[in-house]
Amino acid sequence: MRPLLRLYPRRWRERYGEEFAVILRATPPGPGTVFDVVRGALDAHVREVRPGPLLRAGLLALCADVVGWLDFHATDDVQPVAAALLLFGFGFGVHRPARAWRYALVLFAAVPVAEAWFVISHGLASPSRLLSVSQSVIALIPALLGACSGAAVGWGARRARV
Repeated sequence: MRPLLRLYPRRWRERYGEEFAVILRATPPGPGTVFDVVRGALDAHVREVRPGPLLRAGLLALCADVVGWLDFHATDDVQPVAAALLLFGFGFGVHRPARAWRYALVLFAAVPVAEAWFVISHGLASPSRLLSVSQSVIALIPALLGACSGAAVGWGARRARV
């Protein structure tokens, strides 16, 4: 029964391992006990996974998709794309000020990817469309402005709490 303890996450074993080993020694071995221990180990692994980083990555991907969609569907109008880059960059900058520049780069990358996707999917290899792919580097400006201003607000709010 003691080898079943290895199924639990390391941090869990460090905290509860000795107590659990005592309980396992006092419990009669059998298929029901093995099933309960395995089920408990699975539960401990699931609870150990923090949803924060996964949720943040999913939200960032969704925001980048929105920026790409706006760029793909807005013909020559750059204001919706710039506004989305500013807004999303600001939000992520406030949330994680130290990583604001990374979020800005991911959000910015949605613009050239959407432009390249447009060129590939529509077969429009015209020089003007290819030029717009290279000019989409300008989208980095609102993404960085939003993220840096959000980071400034985030750091200011954290200092005000202390």
